Amino acid sequence: MNNEVSMEDKTTSNWVDVKEQMSGKALEMFGSWINNIEKLNEEFANACPFPNVVLQQFFVPEMAEKLYQSFPKVTAEHKWILYNNPIERKYALTDFTNLPQFNNLFLALQSSEFVSIIKKISGIENLESDPHLHGAGLHQHAPGGKLDMHLDYSIHPITGKERRVNLIIYLTKDWLDEYEGAIELWNSEFTRCEKKIYPSFNNAVLFRTSDVSYHGLPFPIKCPQDNSRKSIAIYYVSDPRSNTDSVRYKAQFRPLPTQPVNDNLKKLYLVREKRIITKEDLETIYPNWESDGNGYW
Repeated sequence: MNNEVSMEDKTTSNWVDVKEQMSGKALEMFGSWINNIEKLNEEFANACPFPNVVLQQFFVPEMAEKLYQSFPKVTAEHKWILYNNPIERKYALTDFTNLPQFNNLFLALQSSEFVSIIKKISGIENLESDPHLHGAGLHQHAPGGKLDMHLDYSIHPITGKERRVNLIIYLTKDWLDEYEGAIELWNSEFTRCEKKIYPSFNNAVLFRTSDVSYHGLPFPIKCPQDNSRKSIAIYYVSDPRSNTDSVRYKAQFRPLPTQPVNDNLKKLYLVREKRIITKEDLETIYPNWESDGNGYW
């Protein structure tokens, strides 16, 4: 028998130990919504156009303010990844080396106690956290930022688990509806928006992901230059269901029904189904894209 333990195994073991040690205390950071699980489960199950619920005052006020003050700016000090193309314009951060408060937050959001709460609200008994945090992290949309309507990846590329629910927590202050930035939830036929949820400070939205859970923020953000749409995203998974209609290893984006789509943009949508769009893709496929948005970017 091989008794050697790989570095990855040791890291995973230590991560689990730390997570479980802190999990009970970590629940103290959350607002009073955790005492209304039965009501939230009912709202989630009956929501349109697919199961969703807003969790108001997600953190206790002092925790929310602490995270807001600590939310990193887009500077060279932090490893923000820029997505800048007609389909998605945002910054994403997954490296919390210099951000212990956010590292601890994600440990809390992945603790067994917190996952148990998400299980009860969503009604998915076999829900799990994702130790890889694939696609999760801090997101920031500056003026002009957007995220086209899409279906999320359905199968985790590393673990093979099925992505089941998204939790998005907003740390945006001084936000007006006229700035856009609401997450839009569309019907299964993709003919109309059924619900808009604006990024109100210290609110969160939990929603089911499936083959019909179209969502996004399809219109360019119009906030002042000194502000941005700030959010924390984390996803929960389960063993794959046998009745899943389709398998997606990448998000599947699509334009709004009213949006004009030329051949160049069609090619970019096809690229994005397989991988991230690169600067070289833009130079080759759609070199004049930045001046060709017609209000859609």
